[in-house]
Amino acid sequence: MNTSSTSMPPAAPVPPVNRLPRLPLGVCVAGVVLMLAAAAGAWLATPRLQAMQGAPSLDATVPKAFGDWRAIQDSTPQVDVSQGVETVQEQPYDQTVMRTYVNSHGQQIMLALAWGERQRQDVKVHRPEVCYPAQGFNVRKLGPGPAIPTPARAAPVPTTEILTEARGGGYEAVRYWIRIGEQYGGDGMAARWYILNEGFRGRIPDGMLVRASQRLPQPGAEAQSQALMASFLSELVAAVPASTRAMLVR
Repeated sequence: MNTSSTSMPPAAPVPPVNRLPRLPLGVCVAGVVLMLAAAAGAWLATPRLQAMQGAPSLDATVPKAFGDWRAIQDSTPQVDVSQGVETVQEQPYDQTVMRTYVNSHGQQIMLALAWGERQRQDVKVHRPEVCYPAQGFNVRKLGPGPAIPTPARAAPVPTTEILTEARGGGYEAVRYWIRIGEQYGGDGMAARWYILNEGFRGRIPDGMLVRASQRLPQPGAEAQSQALMASFLSELVAAVPASTRAMLVR
């Protein structure tokens, strides 16, 4: 019986190994320098210090009676300073105080204080001209108001005036200031730029909203209301302890 032998096909040739081109030494060094620069920039942009630590309690240190004003129970709710916050991570405030004060003439002013220890690009003090429309008010007037002199600053505190109209009827005059670190006023973009620059300096600024408001029967009463609220806020800043005053104005 004849056995035929099976011949194996010739092996395929092995392709040559493609070697990666070597980069010049100067390119490698430049790449390393760029990576180190990026790491240093990220380190510098990461805030490590807080502007204010061990802040006093606003609720405990803001007096419930000062001058001709005393706090009362008011069943009508104020516009919430935290409106629209859905999670703890989105909450810009560590302390809030909302009270209604009355003087000997029966005039009432609502006070809202909101302080946040860490202001960030995406989480910072809410502006009243945003909170009011979100809670059923139309903004009829918005602009800078006269600055308020206080015992804590050489320069008066710049303020903003708002006249709002409730969708269900009635008006509310508002006077407020927002302090982020040592900056007052400005729009949201100015606040973002300030927070960014503070971050490059290794600081996390705190933020404070001081808001006074008064319900009005008609819009013509706004001028008198704004003057009354300016006086109220000036007296308030003078009445609080120095440590609390450093939270309201700086």
